[in-house]
Amino acid sequence: MEIKHGRAAMLGFVHILVTHAGIRLPGYLSLGNDLKFVDMPIGCFASLEAVPTAGWLQIMVTTCMVETGAGNLPEFPGPGTVLAGPMGLKKAGFFGEPQTDDKQPGDIGGPLWMRYDDPEVKTYKLNIERNNGRAAMMGITGCLVHELLGVDALYPTGGLGGAAPPPIFS
Repeated sequence: MEIKHGRAAMLGFVHILVTHAGIRLPGYLSLGNDLKFVDMPIGCFASLEAVPTAGWLQIMVTTCMVETGAGNLPEFPGPGTVLAGPMGLKKAGFFGEPQTDDKQPGDIGGPLWMRYDDPEVKTYKLNIERNNGRAAMMGITGCLVHELLGVDALYPTGGLGGAAPPPIFS
C-alpha cells in the first residue's frame, strides 16, 4: 500500500513541477466546457477544482480498470497486445494485469515490468522505491500546506503574494 501511495505522490509532485514550469498538453481538457490544457491554473487546489466532474469520473474508472485488470479481459485485450517479442512476451495489455492474491501488492504491470529473481536485489530496489515515495509524500504534503498558507507551492519564500523569489543569477 505504501508503494502505491508513494507512486501517487510522485505523480502529484511531478504535476506541480510540470505546471510551474509552464508545460501544458496541446488541445482541450474538456470540449463541453471549452477548457483547454493551457487554461488550467497553476495551483494544486485550483487545478484540482478546474477539472470537470466528468474528467474525475474518467480518472476513477481508469484507476479501477488498472487495479482490477478489467481492460485486459479476453474480450478486450487492449491496444498494447504483443503476440511475440524479444523477451518472449505473450500479452501485455494497456491496463496491466489484475491484482490477485498470489502476487505482491502493486504487481499489476504485466510481463513488461522488470522483476528481480535475486531477493537481495529485489529488496534493495523496493526500498529505493519506498524511500523515493516517502520523499514524494513529504514533498507533496509540503506543497499543499504552502498553498493552504497562501504562498506559492514551490516558492514559499516569495511572500504572501506567492511571487517567485528574485533570480540568483541574471
